[in-house]
Amino acid sequence: MSIKRLVTLAASAAAVVTLFSPLSGANALDAGSQGTRSAQLVSADGFLHVFTQPNGGGRECKWEGNSDNWGLCRNLTSDIWNNGYEGGNDAVDLYTAPGGGGAHACISQGDRWRDTTTNRYHFTYGEGLEGFGASVNNNISSHRWVNYCSQH
Repeated sequence: MSIKRLVTLAASAAAVVTLFSPLSGANALDAGSQGTRSAQLVSADGFLHVFTQPNGGGRECKWEGNSDNWGLCRNLTSDIWNNGYEGGNDAVDLYTAPGGGGAHACISQGDRWRDTTTNRYHFTYGEGLEGFGASVNNNISSHRWVNYCSQH
């Protein structure tokens, strides 16, 4: 076998290995926020995760499906992570009242709101309903999985 053909074969093999290698933790961190999102998508577990304190602190509650009442995490949430699977019903509407009532906010698949105490996230859907415009921090009572974030 010629050296040129051997080098070409080695380069092709290296390209295939690189193409199909899993994303390492170091690469995800080095890539910044987009890398974090990619790592989250790779590790999707199908759950909506919430924590009672920012940045994953305090009590964790998680759901695979809809919830009409957040129980121990109701109105006590400061970190929200939609780690659902991509494709169909992968966004989550977050409601101010039990049973999907009141105004709502929507978090897309793969997104994480690590610190809702910053007053950055609000109930922006359902003008005229209870809680419209309020901060989501410590104000969520229920949720529904939906196909996409919308005004309805």
